[in-house]
Amino acid sequence: MRGSIVKRGKGYSIVYRALDPSTGRAKQTWKGGFATKREAEAALKEIVSQVDAGTYARPTKQTLAQYLTGDWLPSLDAAVKGGSLKASTAAFYRGLVNTYVIPRIGGVLLTRLDAPMLNKLYGELLANGKRNGTGLSTTSVHGCHVAVSRALGDAMRWGKLSRNVAAMADPPQPAKKEKDVWSAEQLRAFAASVAEDRLSALWLLAMTTGMRRGEMCGLRWVDLDLDTSKLSVMVAKVVVDYAVLDETPKSKSSARIIGLDPATVQALKAHRRRQLEERMAWGSAWTDTGLVFVREDGLGYHPERVTRKFQAAAGRAGLPVIPLHGIRHSYATAGLEAGVPLKVMSERLGHSSISITGDLYSHVREQVDQDAADKTATYIFGKEEA
Repeated sequence: MRGSIVKRGKGYSIVYRALDPSTGRAKQTWKGGFATKREAEAALKEIVSQVDAGTYARPTKQTLAQYLTGDWLPSLDAAVKGGSLKASTAAFYRGLVNTYVIPRIGGVLLTRLDAPMLNKLYGELLANGKRNGTGLSTTSVHGCHVAVSRALGDAMRWGKLSRNVAAMADPPQPAKKEKDVWSAEQLRAFAASVAEDRLSALWLLAMTTGMRRGEMCGLRWVDLDLDTSKLSVMVAKVVVDYAVLDETPKSKSSARIIGLDPATVQALKAHRRRQLEERMAWGSAWTDTGLVFVREDGLGYHPERVTRKFQAAAGRAGLPVIPLHGIRHSYATAGLEAGVPLKVMSERLGHSSISITGDLYSHVREQVDQDAADKTATYIFGKEEA
């Protein structure tokens, strides 16, 4: 494609033909408003360069809001149906875009959006993003950036934009906050406190495997082999707008086989006997879901209800009330402190890479490393006399 420059009145315009990605056909386009011929030449040169590089996007009057609601959000729904995107991820993006992005910058033309506009948006959200006028957390604002970046990246693939300006923005980095964890002593105290709890096997499983809430709520009896002390993570219950959906594990590494300790195996066997007794008591009114952890009538628990039950049990035990996910962190911390190799812990937790585990528990690794240094030096040189 090559174009030409046309003098029109006191200014200049450029005219060129380029492929329209939406139709696959070449189309002639006029673009005016240049005060000098040099400006028009520079603009034409830039367009020619974009066409040659395959990054050209035709001018459009579509606003960011129109693109997001008319093109991008529907594409997320299609991706969920096709299995390439988790419903929980789509809901996460949708909530951020509808709540924070569209109301503030939705009226901007898609092709006029730039990095400074996004930086201004992030600053406003940090200052007064909530409905009560207070600011959002850096984690939430960074989530908005991730959603916008994905949306603009898709716009590039679809020929609507020549570049992703979000890549040039400066989003805040999520603040690293101290994780809610219990010590090994607190874990023991909780285990003793809930020994007679109807869901004691669930609490013990959380403390000895670090499984995610959704993975435990989705655990089925067919996924358990108590004879070989093994458990397969195959299904997770996720919450999307309070509705509970079944999802395959979030990554290949999340679909894993976990070894179980003898105490947890015995607890699960006792739990199965209790469940069979409840099934007989309910008779035909009992619903067979195949799930390990169910209500007295056989129906599964809503994951949010499991969290509330856990926190109530923690309060009764006189322990700090932490999120149920805090038990996962507590398990990982205790395991690393006990000397479990980082790679093994990463695999048991279902992390997609060992670096994720290392980053999450760097504080534990530093302490373990210091202990290793002290023990090795003592072994080689002997203990120093006081």
